[in-house]
Amino acid sequence: MHRSTSTPALDVPALCAAERLFIWGFRAKARRGSAVPTAADIQQVYDHFRVGDAVPSLESIIEIFACTAHTAIEVHCPTCPRMSESEHGILRAIAAAQREHIEITREQFECWLPPVGADWALAPVRGLATIFRMAGLVMPDRHVRTFDQDQIMAMKSWFVGSPTLH
Repeated sequence: MHRSTSTPALDVPALCAAERLFIWGFRAKARRGSAVPTAADIQQVYDHFRVGDAVPSLESIIEIFACTAHTAIEVHCPTCPRMSESEHGILRAIAAAQREHIEITREQFECWLPPVGADWALAPVRGLATIFRMAGLVMPDRHVRTFDQDQIMAMKSWFVGSPTLH
């Protein structure tokens, strides 16, 4: 398809405030080895938006991905304006959790996690989604792109510690 006629995927500037805040925090926490932003910076920004209590849930979600993922996720740096398919999928899962559509959340996470990992992730995801919703930060139900079974089966396995989480 010609570039000018295709429907572009949403990038960070086109996201709503709730989505931008979550993606920034997710990216920043996933890059915990980098100097900026620090854990204190992330906590301060989340506190400013009245979602500081969501930081432990965010950390738990990332830890579950780091320890149990069978498929790599692509996570951009916190300042990158582009969004990966993985990041769109994570946003879709969080938005579904805000609406109590837990099966959609679980299905999305099973693209990367084994069933037990997806189940473990549900509690912190629901907590984070509730905290954001109660602060008025509601994520829209976007269906930017859905995964079909062929795409899921074509994904490659990866080793823990893979540089794909970048």
